[in-house]
Amino acid sequence: MRKFEVRTDPVRIDAPVGLVWGVLTEVEKYREWNPFTPRLQTDFKIGSPAHLRVRMGPAMMKLTETVCAFEAPRLIAWTKTFGARWFLVAVRRQVLEPLDETRCAYHNTDQLTGLLAPVVLLLNGGYMRRGFNDAAEGLKRHAEALYERKGAEEAPHS
Repeated sequence: MRKFEVRTDPVRIDAPVGLVWGVLTEVEKYREWNPFTPRLQTDFKIGSPAHLRVRMGPAMMKLTETVCAFEAPRLIAWTKTFGARWFLVAVRRQVLEPLDETRCAYHNTDQLTGLLAPVVLLLNGGYMRRGFNDAAEGLKRHAEALYERKGAEEAPHS
C-alpha cells in the first residue's frame, strides 16, 4: 500500500537532548509551548491511549491514538486507525537526535497509508505541516529558554 508522509525539516535546538526530552514528556505543560497540540494525556506505555487536542487550522480536534513507540530520549510515536486498516492509518513520530552535549535536532513525521490517505493529505496536509512546524518552533523556544535559565542558576555567583 502506498505511503504518504508529512515531514518537517529538522530544527536545531541549543539545549541538551535530555532536557528537550523532558519537555516532550512533561505533558501537563504542553499548553505552555505547543500551539499544535496544547493538550496531551498519556502515560507513554506501548499500547496505552494518547488523548490529544490538536489544532487543525481554525478548528480544535479531539483524537485518541495509541502509543506505539517510546525510546528515551529519542522517539515518541502514536498511531490511529480510522475504520479498517485499508481505509486509513496514521503514525505520528517525534524524533530527537543529539548533535553534541548541548545541542540536538528535532523533527516530526506523520505517515499516512490506506485508501483515504491521499485525500487526507490533500485536505489537511498544509494544516499538519504548519502545526508540526509550530510545535517544533515552540519546543525550540521553550527548551532553549529553560536551558538558558538553568545555566544562569548554576553559574557561580560573585
